[in-house]
Amino acid sequence: MAKFLRDLLDAEEPLFSESLRQLEQASGRQAADTKLIGDITAMAHENLRQMGLNPATSTGEEVYHGLEARLKTDLKRLTRIIGAEESEDVRYLVPFMVKAANSVKFNRKVFVIKHESAKNLLRQMPPKTLMEKLGYDDIESMFDHEDFAELYTALRFSEGPDWLNKYDELFEKVTPDDYEERDLQIVVMDHDKYVDLAAHFVQKKLHNVTHTKEMGVIVVVPMYAKTMRGLVLKTLPLLFHYMNEVKLYSTFFKLKSQQPHFGKTVVSTLQADPGDASQMVGHKIHWRVIQRYLGKHKEDNISMVAFEPHVQPEDLHWRRAEDLLYELDPELEFWKDRDFVGLVYDGFPIAFNLFDVSFAYSNSEPYENRYAYHFRESLWNEIFVRYMGFKNLARQVLEQLDNSMVAPEKLPVTKPKTVPALRRENAKHDILIRRKLIDAAEDRLDGVTEEFDKVFNMLGKYSKTVTVFGTARKPQEDGISWNAYELARRFAVDGYAVVTGGGYGVMEAANRGAYDAGGDSIGLNILLPHEQSLNNYTTESFQFQHFFGRKVAMTLDASGYVFFAGGFGTLDELFEILALEETNKIPRAPIILVGSDFWGPIDEMIKKVLLERFGTISNEDHELYSVMDNHDDIIHKINQYERKLNAPKE
Repeated sequence: MAKFLRDLLDAEEPLFSESLRQLEQASGRQAADTKLIGDITAMAHENLRQMGLNPATSTGEEVYHGLEARLKTDLKRLTRIIGAEESEDVRYLVPFMVKAANSVKFNRKVFVIKHESAKNLLRQMPPKTLMEKLGYDDIESMFDHEDFAELYTALRFSEGPDWLNKYDELFEKVTPDDYEERDLQIVVMDHDKYVDLAAHFVQKKLHNVTHTKEMGVIVVVPMYAKTMRGLVLKTLPLLFHYMNEVKLYSTFFKLKSQQPHFGKTVVSTLQADPGDASQMVGHKIHWRVIQRYLGKHKEDNISMVAFEPHVQPEDLHWRRAEDLLYELDPELEFWKDRDFVGLVYDGFPIAFNLFDVSFAYSNSEPYENRYAYHFRESLWNEIFVRYMGFKNLARQVLEQLDNSMVAPEKLPVTKPKTVPALRRENAKHDILIRRKLIDAAEDRLDGVTEEFDKVFNMLGKYSKTVTVFGTARKPQEDGISWNAYELARRFAVDGYAVVTGGGYGVMEAANRGAYDAGGDSIGLNILLPHEQSLNNYTTESFQFQHFFGRKVAMTLDASGYVFFAGGFGTLDELFEILALEETNKIPRAPIILVGSDFWGPIDEMIKKVLLERFGTISNEDHELYSVMDNHDDIIHKINQYERKLNAPKE
């Protein structure tokens, strides 16, 4: 299971696989990586279909350019929303973006260094290059005549890394009394005064926003380029990102102000060094907290920690920046929760992460130079969250911003009732049958995980599927079976893969209809002692040993669920899918009950008893399914859902 994730991250082995094993041990959450892989695949395929692409056959370049096309549509709309005309003019667009950033609901109170305290540090170590550039011999005169937020930000452009590191070390002497609460600021730097100094920064970063976390200031940097494509979906997210970053560091500094060695903590935080602490402590793998993006490929001559287990505060800022963007433009939901979603094409991931796509578009990067920076950092975080929980991630990031290690085995996790926990309880009673159940459960967990991996890969090849349910007891010449045969045949002609439980009766009839039409006919069979052998009309099949894995696979990403007459098993599947759609655990694909003579009385019972008499379901719940007889109407309904799903959003 680790291979899918390892390939996306280009992670170091055996460190990566062992870290997953230890996260599972520490959390008690088994197969969280399997669920994550399923989620990544399902969300990526959903986006591909929305762009009109076939997940099974689309090339990497088609996917990359499809995401770019989607981004351009979103860019035009967002530009209008912030009040600007469509343009690539930098100086024209900046005021609109700053106004939009200042308009969103956001707590702007931050705990940052006082201006006078920062000036005292600069008096100890005057920035001579900046003073010369601005024409000052006296630092006090510069303080009197220049905007201090602009001055302070300009230090990173003018003085060089050696000066900055020495300056940061002066913070070792600061105390909490040197800090105060004030509002976060967004400042647009004077173009003519600072454009020369900022040129190297803009050339290196390929964007025009920076910040000073210790001052609580976000700065739009001047640039020589008069135009930049995709600017609104580059600069505006950066403003939101730095708002969240400054806020996080403010909270961190406030937290540490109550503890000893405040100044030393500030220094190590400002220098953002991932450190050289051992990642292996005894036999435990500890996760680093690193504050910056360290590289794209291992060959880039950057720190290898980017490819080893770590968590990344930056990703949290980007996720919150997305939330602020959605507040401005809810139609950006195509990208929602896709931060950690990507698929490997031609040996490198294509990220569905909004910021990787928007930055690559703005920088005119070709397919071969696509970005995966933000996606990979988000995926590292997501892996940690799936096992240890978001609260642990947020708390550890906040407490370890001075580049410490996170020890998963020491974190408080509410563990599910695991097999080992059950064993300890049952040992007290020495009940033989319970011990046997526990041993069997352990074997099943491993088996279900392996089954998920295989069946996800198999079903992922089909872009459109219809899942057919019904009794195994009817012979092929029965009218119910013949009805299933004919409808499945027509689905196959329309390009749908027909999925059944792989048995006899209605399942065999549906598989045979798709098979005879030359279509894809899939059987998801279950191995039982005396029944449920696979029928002879499948083009691809999978034999489960566990009902749970099979039930999940039968609900996976279908274009429609079609139910013929059946017994308890069919009703069980129907009500499970209804419950999943009612609670939005799966997409609301059409649920069709074929045959009003069989389903009509059941529908009447649901309506009269559940809806009207006892009120245990709502009108909306009752509308989740349709009782239908006409094949043309059934096919039209499912085709309509597919068209709506795949239609590009304006």
